[in-house]
Amino acid sequence: MTIEELRSLFSDMLSKDMRPMLCDTEVPLYDASVPCGNPTLCPDDFVETVLLPRELLSIHPEFVVTVKGDSMKDAGIESGDAVKVMGDTKPYDGDIVLASIDGEYTLKTYFEDEEGRIWLVPQNEEYVPILLDGSKPVKIYGKVKEIMKTAHRVPTKLCAKAVKRALKLKEVKPKISEERVSCAFREMSQVIKVARLWYAVYRMMADYSVVEVEDFDTFIDKLKAEVPHHEHIPTRAEMQRMATLSFAKPVKQWSADNAPVKGKRYKNYVMIAKKTEELLLSK
Repeated sequence: MTIEELRSLFSDMLSKDMRPMLCDTEVPLYDASVPCGNPTLCPDDFVETVLLPRELLSIHPEFVVTVKGDSMKDAGIESGDAVKVMGDTKPYDGDIVLASIDGEYTLKTYFEDEEGRIWLVPQNEEYVPILLDGSKPVKIYGKVKEIMKTAHRVPTKLCAKAVKRALKLKEVKPKISEERVSCAFREMSQVIKVARLWYAVYRMMADYSVVEVEDFDTFIDKLKAEVPHHEHIPTRAEMQRMATLSFAKPVKQWSADNAPVKGKRYKNYVMIAKKTEELLLSK
């Protein structure tokens, strides 16, 4: 991105009350898993720098610490996140602080009880609060002022589901009458001589919302009700075995190169699916 493009972007964001800030100030970055005492005295090979907007910095010394562990997950701090710590500040009840207990770093919530005892309290019920009773050397370096979350890649399955829901809302499918469904079952029972071929009928009916996707039980019940004496009624297991590869998708997305059957058998499934569609849509 060029300087001019960045200026244009910031100008547009400002007009929409988005308050963009340029990351132009170096701040030390430390790994909280390294037990190296006072962060200001850590060896250089443990230190990196990150750029932060100067508008977010204060007059107090500040540094960024990466986090490991889940003891503060209920406060929104997860393993892999980074937190900005403001040093040389007095903590108060409820402040999240960076402390060192016997040489090991920890992030906990600072709390003073009614008897004046100081506790470091985790925000995860699986961990117990730590009483600072003087039995171990303790130092509090500062309090957390900002949580910098790590952006994780979203699973593609979640994206696919969201897109599918959006398309389903947009798509207006013709309403299929019970009469047409009954006709389709009866007509196809004259054609189908192998139980698993009913999968093509099911998939087309699912595409037109006659049955829900993967609701094989309802489909089989409808089939039994319409043609109870048919010799090739499939089992649920047979239907599930066919719902793989491109056959797990709408018929329009079936592919001969990615189907559980090949050659002539694949063509038979496509033919049955198309015939079912004709019967469902016929007037």
